[in-house]
Amino acid sequence: MYLRMVEATVKKKGEYLLGEVYAEKILTALEKIPGCIFAGLLHSRDHEFKYISLTLWQSEKDAEIYEASGSYQKNLEAVKYLLEEKSEWKIQLSDDNMVEYKEIPVEPSVKVFLAAENTEPLPNEISSQSNILRILSLKIKDGFKEEFSTIYNKEILPELKKIPGCQYAFLLDNSANDGEMISLSIWRDLHAVEKYEKHGLFKNFLDHVNHTLGGLYQWKMVLKSQSKSKRAVTSQDIGIRKFELITGKKFV
Repeated sequence: MYLRMVEATVKKKGEYLLGEVYAEKILTALEKIPGCIFAGLLHSRDHEFKYISLTLWQSEKDAEIYEASGSYQKNLEAVKYLLEEKSEWKIQLSDDNMVEYKEIPVEPSVKVFLAAENTEPLPNEISSQSNILRILSLKIKDGFKEEFSTIYNKEILPELKKIPGCQYAFLLDNSANDGEMISLSIWRDLHAVEKYEKHGLFKNFLDHVNHTLGGLYQWKMVLKSQSKSKRAVTSQDIGIRKFELITGKKFV
């Protein structure tokens, strides 16, 4: 299974129309695309105007064909008037060696991930009974990816799926990006997520894989244990983001 995320910032007041346009145009279009399993529009819990369009695909090839065919660009055009316009300045030399500044439009961020092997099929009720997407980012030490994946799939994932409110969970391999592995879970509501995080279950799962996490994270934990007043931010910190499902549909 292959996951594709398009992240964008919506104009003020644009959020009122985005869900409607996404349901009427984007979902309708994606339902006809071969290989698309699920599509959903999600709203960030941390940033008022941040949204992601998440699609799941049967294979990487299906997702690549979708983008190469022009269908992605067509879908993007359908909502572009609701998105905040971003640009960056490109500095270049003109034909007469004069410095020119050219404004280049910036497209929404697109990220793609390969799901771990033996990922279970998406449940049929996922779009009607689920509400919160939780993305956990972990940076793994060199040489520990296989051990981390084994522990996650054999020890953590089966227990995670037993937790009340957890509808679905799987592991994404983004190890080419600084050793990043991503645990993606879908929950019934925010209360279920907060209960999982506050009652020690999340910490217990982390304890299983702590020894596989990056050296900077290990150093930070040692520093924290030595003094509650000492804090550090590193490039290997654990990242947690939550999104609320606005509209979505399972196709396969």
